[in-house]
Amino acid sequence: MATIPDAMTESDRRHRIWFFPDKFWQATKHMPKDEAASLMEEVERYAAAGDVQALSKYPFVFVGDPYKKKKSGSAA
Repeated sequence: MATIPDAMTESDRRHRIWFFPDKFWQATKHMPKDEAASLMEEVERYAAAGDVQALSKYPFVFVGDPYKKKKSGSAA
């Protein structure tokens, strides 16, 4: 059985797309159902295409590992 190289696995983690339903429902709370469904279809198309730049504009989508602490580069 072949194993996946560690570098490829790390790359996949950096580009993993996370969807947060609770944030989606908050963002679409006052939208008509058809508009919210259209928004979800748009997000799904971008995710299927792997367009992380387009996905970054949505507050309920995160690309990468949302639980990994970011390094803070404090310039003092």
